[in-house]
Amino acid sequence: MRRRAVLAIIAAAFLAVTAPTAPRAAADVPDAATAPIRTLTDTLLETMQKAGSLGFQGRYDKLSPVLQEAFNFTFMTRLAVGSHWKTFNEQQRDTLVDHFARMSVATFAARFDGYNGESFEVLDPRPGPRDSILVPTQLTKANGDTVTIEYLTRQGDSGWQAVDIYLDGKYSEMATKRSEYTSVLERKGFQALLDRIESRIAEMRSDGEGSG
Repeated sequence: MRRRAVLAIIAAAFLAVTAPTAPRAAADVPDAATAPIRTLTDTLLETMQKAGSLGFQGRYDKLSPVLQEAFNFTFMTRLAVGSHWKTFNEQQRDTLVDHFARMSVATFAARFDGYNGESFEVLDPRPGPRDSILVPTQLTKANGDTVTIEYLTRQGDSGWQAVDIYLDGKYSEMATKRSEYTSVLERKGFQALLDRIESRIAEMRSDGEGSG
């Protein structure tokens, strides 16, 4: 079975099992769920338009506070490591969440590193499993090609935030992360996972310096 097909199956199972239960959605929930995603896409477009002058660190600094608001990184880290989360002490958990958040910001800073006439559109949200909300967005390139990016959002203590990203509507970022992170933890342990994340951040920073 091809890797993409396997990831699609994993993503479907992951979405059904891990989407958390929240209070029943009220009439204005779709607007509340889409608000942080609209702010995110607006900031992404601004960052892309100024990518060259900002450089990697500038893009990172511009995106970091917006991503911290838009995503529940603590919840996402828990999903990424699965049952291993219960074995970590408070300091380890805080350290891992910090690493995960920094890597997530670095990923956005590396991916959105230039502007060639692209535009973003936030599409109509729809109910997800167990009272979550899926917020689809569409990136349209100058040549008319489109990329669909969906954000799975849930309501938490900080309001509605994204807890997963789906590329082309089916490839779950968190399912991929969980497969990778649990494998590292089982084979090499906690410090090895931190080292891998730090290495990945350094690699993206090196590749992204001067891009735009």
